[in-house]
Amino acid sequence: MPQMRKQRRPLTMRKTKIKRNDTVEVLAGRSKGLRGRVLEVDRKRGRLLVEGANMVKKHVRPNPQKQIKGGIADRESMLDLSNVKQVVE
Repeated sequence: MPQMRKQRRPLTMRKTKIKRNDTVEVLAGRSKGLRGRVLEVDRKRGRLLVEGANMVKKHVRPNPQKQIKGGIADRESMLDLSNVKQVVE
């Protein structure tokens, strides 16, 4: 019997009051307790990018035309909306 492929749910827009440049606090994960500024919000997937949170290593290929040095670079990774709360200042 052939293996059935799992069907993906259609992406729906998740409502959020969090916007770019808002300050949020991370509630769960490696960066728990960290406060940072929101750099990017993806409402379709319900994820956001927080400055300095959820850092990962990325191998970068050198590109002399764009002045990019090769090596291992640290960069932020996306967090789920449910793992952050907005901080009112």
